[in-house]
Amino acid sequence: MTILGLGLVSRSLINLLLSEKAYTIDDIRVVDKDAEAFSCYSSLGGKKENFINLSMDSKNYHEIFTGMKKGDYLIRLANGCDDKILVKECMERGIHYICTSEDEFPDAPVESFSYRTSFYRVKEIIEQSGGLATSVLQFGVNPGLVSVLTKKALIDIVENDDGDFVTQNRDRLKQLIKTGDFPLLAKELKVTAFVEPDLDSTQADIAEDENTLYNTWNIIDFIEEMNDRSIVKLGSLVSLEECLKKLGISPDKVYYYNRHDGTLVFDAAGKDLPFEAYSGAEKFTGFLDSHEELFSIYDYYTIRDREGEIDYAPSVIFVYRPCELAISSVRRSDAALLHTDTYQFMPITNDRMISGTEAVGVTVEGERFTPVYVGVAPKYDKDAFETPSVLEVSATVYAAMRYISKHPLEGVLYPEYLDVDEILSYTERFLPVTSKRLG
Repeated sequence: MTILGLGLVSRSLINLLLSEKAYTIDDIRVVDKDAEAFSCYSSLGGKKENFINLSMDSKNYHEIFTGMKKGDYLIRLANGCDDKILVKECMERGIHYICTSEDEFPDAPVESFSYRTSFYRVKEIIEQSGGLATSVLQFGVNPGLVSVLTKKALIDIVENDDGDFVTQNRDRLKQLIKTGDFPLLAKELKVTAFVEPDLDSTQADIAEDENTLYNTWNIIDFIEEMNDRSIVKLGSLVSLEECLKKLGISPDKVYYYNRHDGTLVFDAAGKDLPFEAYSGAEKFTGFLDSHEELFSIYDYYTIRDREGEIDYAPSVIFVYRPCELAISSVRRSDAALLHTDTYQFMPITNDRMISGTEAVGVTVEGERFTPVYVGVAPKYDKDAFETPSVLEVSATVYAAMRYISKHPLEGVLYPEYLDVDEILSYTERFLPVTSKRLG
């Protein structure tokens, strides 16, 4: 197995794999652009011959495949790696590829609407991958596990909702679950929106420094994301006017709208578009961030007619409330200077954390049932290596590895294609699921 990058998630994953006795440290090879990362790898028992110091780009990425063989795992947890290129290389070699987000090589050209463009390119790869080695893309907690939780929420609605429609049609709706037809189930329930609340309540024993930026995950990616144009996906049951009213956004803020795939882009950064949402029963004000899974969730649940026109699609909205140190970092930083020496970067690690968690989930809204929230929020453990935010990603990657081991020839998959019961059976021990009716 080869892991790209030795950051906090990688170290958490290695600890998990070793504690589960799934691998020995001699089975785990690490590639990192920072030569100093070897000391960390060595502290885990890693040998020098299993550590590759490489700053990867589109010209030298082939070097990481030296010594890899059919059936191996390549897990991309580093920045600056093109998942589309790497997964195609893995397809040809029979290697299983896992990543937790969307990324490209640093020398790739900058593109507008990169999430949207990348999504359609990955869809083409998926269509060519049937019967090849299984790879799972964008499978952290979000993107990733949250897509599986959309199915869990629909199952809970069918099993527990006591409204007239579900009560009278429960047996028929259960049959849709049994056959795995979750898009038709969402249509039958008239799901209007999947709202993804992400509430980070992390508190840390850190005296804030004006030249230092903070967060519980990759700081540069986080600040660039919050400064990017906000995106939501608009479904078929809500008009553009109704959507803008719900979001509290004026029509003149619409930068781009494509009714054929629901992409709605605002001429404003996510950090400047507050929106109230619920994390379970807790109401909070987050920000309308753009995110990879907006596209894959929308696409998975979209039903089209023979002419390719949309018959049904839900809206998908991501609402993110970072921890207070991270919000302050976004407010006082200049995104254009992130790749200079202007700022220091300090990830919030478990030894500096004093309370909180990161609650990630999905609220399902619709016309024929009471809204339901399903999510995870691992408890803070002061004796653990990782923060809850890091554990959510490493435990989900571990679940993807377990899934692949049982289904080795399913080709390239997005999270929505995974079996909900099987994935949650792997994550439940680390990330217990909470389900709540809202109303």
